[in-house]
Amino acid sequence: MTSAAPLSRDELLELLEDLSQTLARSGERARMFVVGGAAMSLGYDQTRTTRDVDALFEPKPCVHSAVADVAARHGLGPDWVNDAAKGFMPGPDPDPRTVYESDHLLVQVASPEYLLAMKLHSARPGRDIYDAAILYRTAGCTSPEQALDLLEQRFPGRLLPRHQYLVHEIAAQAETDGDISR
Repeated sequence: MTSAAPLSRDELLELLEDLSQTLARSGERARMFVVGGAAMSLGYDQTRTTRDVDALFEPKPCVHSAVADVAARHGLGPDWVNDAAKGFMPGPDPDPRTVYESDHLLVQVASPEYLLAMKLHSARPGRDIYDAAILYRTAGCTSPEQALDLLEQRFPGRLLPRHQYLVHEIAAQAETDGDISR
């Protein structure tokens, strides 16, 4: 976490615009695939805030340089955009959603199914549970079994008993209109 204060969706979009302009000045083009809290904020829950942007991005050298420039201008840590979550991603996402596009920067967030599988697999209490309930509804899940199947498809052979309990809890919370404390 590198931002002193949580970043809102609007602030993230302003930073992405600045990042795009920074890339444009150097004649570079880049792509980002965003997961985690930033993906929630940009794609699925406009009230969600985050302290960083977990993403895969290319080309790495030019993105790192542009991110550092934007960080310096906005008082952010140099890794406000980082790829620390790459080891937790279950392979490519066939259905990412574009949330920002310019001549120099394409930003896509993970699909609700992809993010739901990641949130369920991590099974962290707190904000991940809240996010998972939103994603459960957004992904069109109508039963805990659907969510468990989705988790098994993305993380084959890694389904644990805790995942089953968690999915049933999330399904119940999602059915009560997602009124879940963060």
